[in-house]
Amino acid sequence: MAAAIGAVTLLPWFLGDDQLASAWAAKGLLAMTIPGIAGGAWLAREHGRSAKRFLVALASGFVTRLILAAVSAFFAARAGNGAGTALLAGLAAGFVPLMIFEMVWFVRARSVPGLGTEPRS
Repeated sequence: MAAAIGAVTLLPWFLGDDQLASAWAAKGLLAMTIPGIAGGAWLAREHGRSAKRFLVALASGFVTRLILAAVSAFFAARAGNGAGTALLAGLAAGFVPLMIFEMVWFVRARSVPGLGTEPRS
């Protein structure tokens, strides 16, 4: 649902006449949402387990998003013609809603017993 909220914020790019901007906004959105959803699922699975496993999941998700953002920014800069602006909008639309969702989920899961986040052995 958080990824869908990010996609909705990009509707002006998707519905506009500039196909280049639409493509780069979509690339930015996908570069953040795919590893964000996969990393978030991994984090949820590791939550409450060994701190080392949780930190590996956290760092892997962060590094993956960082690398994808850097690679896509490199190619957007080479494309020119507003591709960078559209890419930044896509990156933000993919990152911000998912990050807010993850923060809310972990705060809520931490304070509610029975969500499967209790320490495991």
